[in-house]
Amino acid sequence: MAPAVDRPLAANRSFLLLWIGQFVSQIGDRLAMVAFPWLVYQSTESTFSTGVVLALYALPYVVFGVLAGVVIDRLNKRLVLVGVDLLRAGLVLSVPLVAEVSTAGVYLVSFLTASLGVFYDPCKLAILPDLVPSRQLIRANSFLATAETLTEVVGYALAGFIVFAVSTSTAFVIDAATFVFSATAVALMSYRYVRPPAAAFRRPGVVHEAREGIAYLVHHRGLAANTLLVIAAAIGLGASYPLTFFYATDVIGGGARTFGLLESAIGAGYLVGSLAMAGAGQRVDKGIAMTAGITVLGAGLASIGAISTLFLAFVPFFVLGVADAAALISIDTYFQQTVPARLRGRVWGVRFTLTQGVYALSVLAGGAAAGFIDVQVLFVVCGVVVAVPGIAGVFMAGVRRAH
Repeated sequence: MAPAVDRPLAANRSFLLLWIGQFVSQIGDRLAMVAFPWLVYQSTESTFSTGVVLALYALPYVVFGVLAGVVIDRLNKRLVLVGVDLLRAGLVLSVPLVAEVSTAGVYLVSFLTASLGVFYDPCKLAILPDLVPSRQLIRANSFLATAETLTEVVGYALAGFIVFAVSTSTAFVIDAATFVFSATAVALMSYRYVRPPAAAFRRPGVVHEAREGIAYLVHHRGLAANTLLVIAAAIGLGASYPLTFFYATDVIGGGARTFGLLESAIGAGYLVGSLAMAGAGQRVDKGIAMTAGITVLGAGLASIGAISTLFLAFVPFFVLGVADAAALISIDTYFQQTVPARLRGRVWGVRFTLTQGVYALSVLAGGAAAGFIDVQVLFVVCGVVVAVPGIAGVFMAGVRRAH
């Protein structure tokens, strides 16, 4: 792939198309993320079943993550993004019909949709360095994060209203339309695909190519340390994810609308954090931002255990968003600047497999534990589990030196 042309992001047509496509698509995602668990919760009235449908968004990384990395490195990244968007549009459009037949069918569609996302998310991160120069990556990641958080603020609040006042079916129809819009925007990008030479793959076959990605991740001291940090934090973050839904419905007692508002508060915080990261640009010390962000995430989760009113709950949820932005943008930028282009998809694939696999299992554990342990007590436990690796990261040279 030819190096990205060094022009201001505001004048970079390809980046702007990727940005607007993600913005619209993710609004639809927020609708589905409220509609899916609410649909299952209403049908089963089971915390574990609801946790299962939430976990299905992360579990496919365990099954397909490494394979996705190999595919991304071998194929035209733009075609991968477009194809995945169109397939996901068809799947989410089918949810209302499938739900009339069986809840098991909803689980299947959720799993298939998430499985396609396994190919999309690493591909989006892998294509970005081909669209913008290295020195603009932290700002570009920040602007993508800004778009994502704007959709959380708008999308989750809108989702809570639509699910409550209209129907879950409407949410899925809108989600399908946003995937089509995203596919169109990506298709219009100015992106010249250059087929990798045969020498780029030392030995043929998925297994051998995947091993290259694994070897690079394991033997690079900074990437290995960073990955261990994120895996440890993912245990607590994954378990806390379904707790927010139960916190909204059972502790505060507001149902889908309250869940949407709390997720919007996280989005508002993420927006503030991502804008701050964009303003700081290259001045950001990525090692400090990673460790401080994860530590504050833990503290924010733990504080929810002492709050039982919606008004006060907005504060820690907002703080979660700010901290998440600082940590995630720094982590993504560090990976993009460190991993060679020819290995980018495979290393991302392995990384997503490890982190999302742990995350998915933790989501299941959190959903199951909420059935017999107080939700607020679980938030405190999750907060401690997240904060410990953040503090430990300060003493890990590979993380601390990620400038």
